[in-house]
Amino acid sequence: MSETPTIKTDSGKPAGRGLRIALMMSLMLNLLVIGVLIGGVMRVSRMEAMMPPDQPDIRSLWRVLPDGARDELRSMARTRGFGDAGPRPSRDERRARAAAATDALVSALRADPFDPAGFARLMTGDREARNRRVDAANAAFAAEVARLTPADRMAMAERLATAGPRDDRRRHDH
Repeated sequence: MSETPTIKTDSGKPAGRGLRIALMMSLMLNLLVIGVLIGGVMRVSRMEAMMPPDQPDIRSLWRVLPDGARDELRSMARTRGFGDAGPRPSRDERRARAAAATDALVSALRADPFDPAGFARLMTGDREARNRRVDAANAAFAAEVARLTPADRMAMAERLATAGPRDDRRRHDH
């Protein structure tokens, strides 16, 4: 029969119960950290799958944009926003709008009788306004690219062709 190995201290005496508990806690903490890291990687891969396959990969296009043009678009988005709603709302205003939308969803869920069509409308939000902002952002992006020199556009095209679509996934795997 084999005996259970005993953990011994530097003095040669068997380790106490407290040390064994500390070692177990350390092991559990390490497993928790590994689980969180694996969960983060899995979340990134799920986000990749959510991108519509028939749409251009805007993130790849954004990455190959020359720094000056990217900085100009970023500045425009921060100061003016995109779309016809005027300047970009502050962070507090955006949070307040999100809270109001969540409150409306909660009210709809509590309603009796439940209105599935009304709930679906709440889930989509103001799709037309969102589409106008996306269209305005795309137009601003195209206008910024139009200001580039032909050589800059050629270099951008080469970087995009080399990077390929959705190369974020490859970068996260390494």
